[in-house]
Amino acid sequence: MKHISHPGHLLELKEDNVIRENAMCYVCNKTVIGTPTYTCTSKSVSCQSFYLHKSCAELPPKINHNKHRQHPLAYLPCEGNFCDVCYCYPKFAYSCLNSDCDFDVCLSCAFEERMYQHEGHAEHTLTLVQRVALFTCDACGEEDKDLSYICNVCQFWIHRRCASSPLHISVLAYHHHPLTLIYAIPDMHRYFSRYCTICDEKIHVNMWMYYCHRCTYFVHMKCAASSETESINEINSGGIEAKLADLVRFPRRSEESVFELILTQCEKFRVEVQGKGKNSITVSTIPSDPHTIEEHWSHKIHPLELLRFTISEDDDIDDSQTLICDGCIQPITVFHPYYYACNQCNFFLHSFCAIKLPMELPAGASLCHPQHLLLLRKRDIFYELVECGVCAYFTNGFYYECETCDFKVEIRCAFAPLRINHTSHRHYSLIKRPFSGSRCNLCRFNISEGIEYACETCDKFHIHWQCALYPSQMKHKYDPHSVTLEYPPFFYEGVFHCEVCENQVNNQLMLYHCRACDHSFHFNCLRSRNSIKFGGTVELKIDNKLHTLAFVVKRSTGKTDPDHYCRSCGTGYEYYWFFECDGCGYLLCHQCAFEKLNK
Repeated sequence: MKHISHPGHLLELKEDNVIRENAMCYVCNKTVIGTPTYTCTSKSVSCQSFYLHKSCAELPPKINHNKHRQHPLAYLPCEGNFCDVCYCYPKFAYSCLNSDCDFDVCLSCAFEERMYQHEGHAEHTLTLVQRVALFTCDACGEEDKDLSYICNVCQFWIHRRCASSPLHISVLAYHHHPLTLIYAIPDMHRYFSRYCTICDEKIHVNMWMYYCHRCTYFVHMKCAASSETESINEINSGGIEAKLADLVRFPRRSEESVFELILTQCEKFRVEVQGKGKNSITVSTIPSDPHTIEEHWSHKIHPLELLRFTISEDDDIDDSQTLICDGCIQPITVFHPYYYACNQCNFFLHSFCAIKLPMELPAGASLCHPQHLLLLRKRDIFYELVECGVCAYFTNGFYYECETCDFKVEIRCAFAPLRINHTSHRHYSLIKRPFSGSRCNLCRFNISEGIEYACETCDKFHIHWQCALYPSQMKHKYDPHSVTLEYPPFFYEGVFHCEVCENQVNNQLMLYHCRACDHSFHFNCLRSRNSIKFGGTVELKIDNKLHTLAFVVKRSTGKTDPDHYCRSCGTGYEYYWFFECDGCGYLLCHQCAFEKLNK
């Protein structure tokens, strides 16, 4: 066929082989994906991007319109004139041929339904208001001047463009499933606040949105239609991959990952600061370390004996049997099996932490505090906690201290790299910087203390340093398989609950999940953000009764369960550190216990 929109060449109807994701109709400027479309038969390069909806090609040559009853209107190119109804500047319009009228109406306004029954407001009929007005749309929440539909019964008021939004979006550059237009967040997903996956802003419960039920994936209406949405496939990653290859990648692969990160970053420090080969760190199956350390600086009361960690395939180790290093507060495993132990005190150190951690970091050596010398330290009493000046979390393990500034930094943070690469933002590098008050893209909490890692390119991605440290695989006593760290969008229909605390899990956040057992876990129920070793015991006389109190962490196990109350101050906690009597369950919060033990 020939058409006035492309008079130079014949057009050919194509039913389903339009392949460009951004293909738009030349006349109405809407996508042609999934609809019968005419394309140009010419091989000219300038014509390869011409598309015309079959419906736009078959529009009647003349119409009558209620806004201009004097004369019929003809379908013509619109050269610089605006629509006299909505004031847009269309390429084609229905125009009055009478030169005295100068009336034009765009295609949308020409065929607009004046009475509209929409399933988003099924209880009443909507009426088209054919003049531009300033209002706040009840569908998208945006204030705008636009044509609108209004319900005369309950004053429900929506943009005309919202009323004509497609019920389904099937071809997407930013998601692997089709999206459906819904008119409120489903009841089963209202336990948590929900956020748009594109702009990361909160979605109001009763606004219209696009939704993938298979992934709990929500998108604002305006974001779903935005031409600025970046497709991962459009990123030229050839040069980017090379730049990211040398960066430390997160998440690390296993529970041993944090210790391995400390080890490798410490080796890098030795090479850069002390010279290549000097006191270099080596990890061998047969250590050259002494078999006994008579008086280690961190544990002078008893000798430390060198041992080798072993485990058979039949062993079923629970949390109470896991050996935790008192230096880096990471598990001792078969991957780095040699450790020093004082079994009398349940005091353990990786052989690396015992003898190969630098006792001091010269000024300029540490990125977290380059101004002054940092000295390796540890508190004498296991329940004395130190707050890290970098991540703002607590530790009872090793830390570096600046005596000039009274600045303290735990081991994990002392060797944190300047730049990293993270799976959830894989095409860009993240740089370490002071917190900005932004919301962490992994846990949704504001980063209000310490440091963050932020994207150098888009400035839209921020994560806590502690969130980056969660490993991609973990073992847990509640699941016979390794559980995997998952990032949204998470392919799962419905809701699920944490096997540890029994509360609902938000699958718009990172979470641990076992697909074999269908078990799910909050990420922080499996691993604490703090570097604290629990399990130490003290004896304390309370009301003439001697209690043996163990240092433990207590968390609520459900919404209906009572909080944990301190028997001294009466304060209730959902999550806190306590001293608990194994015999009678007597609880003292850490603060009250510390005061009583230091009287």
